[in-house]
This record gives sequence, C-alpha cells and structure tokens, in this order.
Amino acid sequence: MAVQKKKKKKLNVKRLILLLLILYLIVMLCYAIISMPIKNIYIKNTKLLKDNEIIEVAGIKNYPGIFKISSKKMEDKIRTLDLVNDVKVKKSIWGKVIITIEEAKPLFYNRTVEKVVLSNKKEVSSSSKYLGIPTLVNRVPSDLLETFIKSFCNIETDIIGMINEIEYNPDIAGDIVIDSNRFLLRMNDSNIVYVNTLNMKRLNDYKQVMGTIGDARGTLYLDSYNSNNSLFTQFENQDTDVDDDEKKDDENAGDSDNDGRED
Repeated sequence: MAVQKKKKKKLNVKRLILLLLILYLIVMLCYAIISMPIKNIYIKNTKLLKDNEIIEVAGIKNYPGIFKISSKKMEDKIRTLDLVNDVKVKKSIWGKVIITIEEAKPLFYNRTVEKVVLSNKKEVSSSSKYLGIPTLVNRVPSDLLETFIKSFCNIETDIIGMINEIEYNPDIAGDIVIDSNRFLLRMNDSNIVYVNTLNMKRLNDYKQVMGTIGDARGTLYLDSYNSNNSLFTQFENQDTDVDDDEKKDDENAGDSDNDGRED
C-alpha cells in the first residue's frame, strides 16, 4: 500500500500583508479616536456660573483628547463648585462635550455670618452674582435655620426677588410662645408678610393674593395653620394719607370755584 505524502501549504503572502494592513488601520483608527481633541464644548442650564469657570475646573481648558479624561472625572471636578447641585457630562466620538448643570439657588444673605446661603445649604461669600436676594437680619436657632432653608427652597425665584428683608419673629404673647417658627418678611412693595416654615409654600401665591387687594399696602398673614386663611390688614396711616389727599383736592376745587365767581 503506497504511502501518500502530505502536501505542505504554501504561505499566502498577499493575504498576510492584507491582514497586517487591516490590523494596522484598526490600530491607527483607535489611536486617532483616543487622541482626538475636544472640538466643541456646550454648557447648558447655567445662569450664575460662567462657562470659562466650568471649563477650567473640569480640566478641559486646553481641549485635551476627548477620551483622555473620563466623563465621571469631569463631573466630580465640576461638583466642587459651590453653585453646582448636580452635573451630567456626555461625550461623542466627533469631539463634542455636553455639560448639563443643575445650579443651586441663592436664597438669602445671612447678615449674622456675612454669607450667602444657597439651596444646597452651602454658605458662600457675597459677590455681585448674588444680587436681588433678601437679607436675613437677625440670628435664627441653628435647627430652625436648617428647617427654614429647606422650606424656603420651595419658593419661586421671582417671589424671592420680591423680598427685601427676612426677620426671625416668633409669635409670643406674654410668657407663652404661640409659634416659634414664624418669620416676618419686608417686601420690596412696602408690604409686610408673616409666615412660618409650615406654610412657607403659600408665599408662591403672593402676587395672586396681592392682585385681589389692589394698591392697598399693609400686612399679610400667611402663618395661620389653616392653609385656606389669608388675612390682610391695611396700614392705619394709609387711610390718613388718603383722607389728607382728598381734603387737598376739595380745597383746590373750592379755590377754583371761588376764582370763577370773582370773575
């Protein structure tokens, strides 16, 4: 029986070169993608934070390779900014970085410690970026201050901008403390509002309530434990001023009549 000799397979040089070329192209493509610099940076939802401040803290000021710095690392760096509540970073292979910010809300300036209090409970130095917020003029017990901040966070920004001063003003009758959680608010429109931490959200209806009152100025009581009860009392001296104006108008009218008769 004849023994058949095994044929040796010849090396296909062309296929080997093609394979190596394909591998080389894949490696170079991966390297190009990894080394691709950031081309565009988009920052969303910021009002107080500056774009260059965020870019510098994130470590992408010099537009490094888009995949040389991770999204999580950028997020962790951006969260160190006082005004940042939360942040989300997205990247694309086309060199685009999208940074979406959730800003903390400036609530009030605490005159006692000379700091601006933010909705994330951080206290920061006052600066021109925190204009249009009220001033807390006196000391508040630490536990109540924390509760106040938590409830005040629910107030709309435009309503906060209508408040000039906040004063801790517990309701006390003689030796009896009726409401230790009450605050007095001096509004920019000259009205006064009493409210406690329990009913703080009712402040969001301030414009609607005052719209039904008209031009009268006085004190609005929102501290009632009955959430449907809003009591407004007009300032006493306002009636006097109105009466005086009416008297002056009558006198002027009388003088005009007399002038007419003399003629």
